[in-house]
Amino acid sequence: MARRAFVCGVCCLCAMFLLGCGPALPQSGPLDLARVRLPAGFRISLFSDRAPGARMMVFSPSGWLLVSLTGEGSVLALADPNHTGRATRSFALIQGLNDPHGLALSGRDLYVAETGRVLRFPDAESALQAGRPMEKGRAEVIVPGIPAGGGHFTRTIVFAPDGDLFLSVGSSCNLCEERDPQRAAVLRLPKAGGTVEIYARGLRNAVGLRINPQDGTLWTTDNGRDWLGDNLPPEEINIVAGPGNFGWPYCYGKNIPDPDYNDPARCRTAIPPALELPAHNAPLGFDFYRGEQFPLEYRGDVFVALHGSWNRSTPDGYKVARVRVENGRPTRWEDFATGWLSGRRAWGRPADVLSGPDGALYVSDDRAGAIYRITYGER
Repeated sequence: MARRAFVCGVCCLCAMFLLGCGPALPQSGPLDLARVRLPAGFRISLFSDRAPGARMMVFSPSGWLLVSLTGEGSVLALADPNHTGRATRSFALIQGLNDPHGLALSGRDLYVAETGRVLRFPDAESALQAGRPMEKGRAEVIVPGIPAGGGHFTRTIVFAPDGDLFLSVGSSCNLCEERDPQRAAVLRLPKAGGTVEIYARGLRNAVGLRINPQDGTLWTTDNGRDWLGDNLPPEEINIVAGPGNFGWPYCYGKNIPDPDYNDPARCRTAIPPALELPAHNAPLGFDFYRGEQFPLEYRGDVFVALHGSWNRSTPDGYKVARVRVENGRPTRWEDFATGWLSGRRAWGRPADVLSGPDGALYVSDDRAGAIYRITYGER
């Protein structure tokens, strides 16, 4: 049994965009992209400002941008058929969902991760091309019985190149020994079917899941615990090259024993993060840049949405970071897009990043209810 367990009824990290907790960070005014700072040559524009609580994103084969609106219980479809740089068509593809978050496509089918299960919507591509909504009742339950709700209630999914489906399930608490082994883990559903298995343990809240297009490995972000001060523990980017244990709740960072357990033996065999990020920045969605519009030096690098701190004495995060990738490993990070935080006030919170088929970088913002489009040069 855990010596101490810090349980949050509703974790602000996951719920701020729904409940507005974190009173030190009120919204500071209307949407103003002139405040966003980018490296020379880059520009940001508004793709859509009608995406309340926008979270995870995926592009369909026909170019529709699908966005999970977790608080709305829906999946939004956005399109820019005339290539103007702004969505001119939109509709609710699916409604009535239970905290939808992760989205993934396999062929023409759309997969949606609710808080307690994963649904498959057959031939979503036809519905998109026809501009018609899909009925929730026609969905097939692919993964039932995921532990639902809790301190970290969002679920993220991604398909591996071999067709296996990976699913992240966050912890129920800030720091505790979970009774359900599917918590604080990444699960795997084999392409061949069968039962879901626990693939990686000890990941407190791996909100971001992506496959490295260069080598097919699974990468995750992971949010560290609270209440160890402003600068501990570091947030993480992890490479899940196979089944393993990443240490939570007994250790953090590079296998440092958590003081509330002080059990070094449990940390000796834990897998350390591939890269540490600043504490309490809350890395959520991320993506590898696969386009050709950005300068060559950006190709293959990772862009991460740092959602921002909720209880740090000096707020930090609220930006998009660039992570340099060399020889298949993340080596260092740097600011890429900043300006959503001004002093102690944040008017936006990046939640996901997606490399678009047009070479642009798309960023969802669950506080401003917006999708941004970042381009290079005159585009």
